[in-house]
Amino acid sequence: MPLIRLTVVSKSLEDIIFDLLELFRPHIEGIDSVLDVGTGTSLPIHIIAENFPKVRYNTVDVVDIRKRKKLPFVIYDGKNLPFDNLEFDVSILNETLHHCEDPESVLIEARRVAKSIYVIEHFPNPNTNINELVKTEINALINFDINCQIYKPFTEHSLYLLFEKVGLKVWDKIEIPYYGNREIRKYFFKLK
Repeated sequence: MPLIRLTVVSKSLEDIIFDLLELFRPHIEGIDSVLDVGTGTSLPIHIIAENFPKVRYNTVDVVDIRKRKKLPFVIYDGKNLPFDNLEFDVSILNETLHHCEDPESVLIEARRVAKSIYVIEHFPNPNTNINELVKTEINALINFDINCQIYKPFTEHSLYLLFEKVGLKVWDKIEIPYYGNREIRKYFFKLK
């Protein structure tokens, strides 16, 4: 099935998401339901939904800052997802955990409601100044009109420790091309 390009987002963001669709296609095909935890602008999940329309999508966040609003959305308390155990095939946390007060609780809940978890996170490059990284993250959020003052970057090691603490194992890990100027590396993790 050809991928559908959307015209409602900036070309650069659209192109980035479009390029990633091919990378993630093997992980999306065959899935019946997805919960996007911490949907934020909701742009990536909407583009995925346009290209994989047979999947049932739900989105949640602690505030409503969505730029697209076609998919079902629930505001939740950041601690307890309002869904049944294993209600979804996949919980997606796309650049979410580093913006959470309590990433462990969020991950535990994402695990409770889904059979698999897909996490996209970035890590600072070695020798990156963390204060500069925080500053550039806040500036990037401002550029997307997102008011989020929480940013607790993970190292790869600290993220793996979090996965282990909540009983998740990494089944696949893919480095995601990063097109920006920040000193980071991005990865996709498939967890069970």
